[in-house]
Amino acid sequence: MTQFKYIKRGVKRQHEIVQDILPFLEKIASIEGIRKVVPAKISYSPKRGISQPEIKFQRETLSGFKLMAHSKGTIQEIFVVVEGSKRGQIKKELDTIMLKK
Repeated sequence: MTQFKYIKRGVKRQHEIVQDILPFLEKIASIEGIRKVVPAKISYSPKRGISQPEIKFQRETLSGFKLMAHSKGTIQEIFVVVEGSKRGQIKKELDTIMLKK
């Protein structure tokens, strides 16, 4: 995998990342066939009283998947870029990891 300035352990770290989600993102990035994990827009939600951070599958995109990370009053979009030939296998692994959390 090519190393870029802001990518460490497969996770882009140029911007903020929702509290306590980084170890989970690094675990996702270690799955074979995932090129990178890109945390994106953070939204604030005062009604979200989640004690434990969680990540949910949102939808498939042209380059991979979109996940949503929920934590204490915040919601963050997470984009996972994958190799096209391994999309189905990666989706199953993501589902398994999210169920264990």
